Amino acid sequence: MRVLFVGHGPAHVPWIIPLAWAARLAGHEVRVAVRPQCVAPVTRAGLVAVPIGDEEAAGAAAARQLGLGPGRLKSRGESVAALDPDLGDALIEKMIAVADTLTDDLVAFARFWRPDLVVHDTAAAAGQVAAAVLKVPAVGHTWGVSLGVHCESEAELRPSYARLFERFGVDPLIGPSVWIDPCPPGLRPPHPVRRADMRYVPYSGPAVLPDWLRAARESERPLVCVTGGVTTSALDRVRDQVVASLRELGADVVLAVTGAQAAEAERQLPHDVRLVADFPLDVLLAHCDALVHHGGVGSGLLAVTHRLPQLLLPQNAFQEHWAHLVRASGAGDALAAEPAGSDAGADVFDAVRDLLTRPGYRRRAAALKDEIDRMPAPARLVEFLEECVRAGHTEVPTAVRPAAPLSEDEEP
Repeated sequence: MRVLFVGHGPAHVPWIIPLAWAARLAGHEVRVAVRPQCVAPVTRAGLVAVPIGDEEAAGAAAARQLGLGPGRLKSRGESVAALDPDLGDALIEKMIAVADTLTDDLVAFARFWRPDLVVHDTAAAAGQVAAAVLKVPAVGHTWGVSLGVHCESEAELRPSYARLFERFGVDPLIGPSVWIDPCPPGLRPPHPVRRADMRYVPYSGPAVLPDWLRAARESERPLVCVTGGVTTSALDRVRDQVVASLRELGADVVLAVTGAQAAEAERQLPHDVRLVADFPLDVLLAHCDALVHHGGVGSGLLAVTHRLPQLLLPQNAFQEHWAHLVRASGAGDALAAEPAGSDAGADVFDAVRDLLTRPGYRRRAAALKDEIDRMPAPARLVEFLEECVRAGHTEVPTAVRPAAPLSEDEEP
């Protein structure tokens, strides 16, 4: 079986790596089609990358201003079940605009290579076009959140979505979709698309384990990781305040940054704050006691896999949506973005002290990790993909039941 994986942006690529490797280990041929800026992460993972699209054109489409500024985070008493409809619609239109710059190259390669199946990042609508042109099954793969391009009925058909297919002379994919979803049910909002559960297997790149992570820590102080994920600049405005408040709390701090930002960050940090650059967050968090981050989905789920409490400092509306879900789950807390010039340190001090001293946060994170462990491994989903090819359609495996909610006396 030939499986064509189609990725979206740099933050999305790690999500599809485990299933792509599972397909390879099952003996199938795999190609991973991505924008040029994503080629290196794919090849570092030992997979075959297929560059598609012009990076300048794709980047221009991806850079569209959508009004993603912060300020939508509601009070602690208000929950959120789904992404703000206007924001969700704008994000989907942005995904379609990016796909429009990729479809020509992707369809050309698909016609040459003739895959039996297309597994596409749910943000990568170009994959749906290639599947329609070749008349093969298309299966979505979420990037931890229930958001992506889909069309469940004629009434939902977007003109921009239809145009992606029209220039290739094929009908747009309309009808029940299926998304492979590695997000545990306890962090998953309701969504009309059927989901095929897959165990979350973190992938954050290769590393050489440094000496300080090869032995027990001498310090008895809690170790707190601070990161902005692959977009580390997301926390630049409040980073110094966050680090200062953690040191005042008596915690050891490790700052995880990208290689491009390491030199500047190192010049500004106190001598007792450890800096790691381009180091897999999954490996680092195995040695930490808590995580403070920008509200990234990948960072948040990595904390869950290590049963760590987390504090989210969302810097845009989409990150606020994820912060809502984490806070509602009881596995962490979130602070609204502070106005420019304000002091976030005191709030961070109180919030992290709460995370480290109240066991309910860690207990709820552990419950979410148990949900992940009960989900089918990627190898099982390869069997599902094989069935899709044999049947020409998709059947969703039985969903894993979410863990029971905590009782009131168990809340953090």
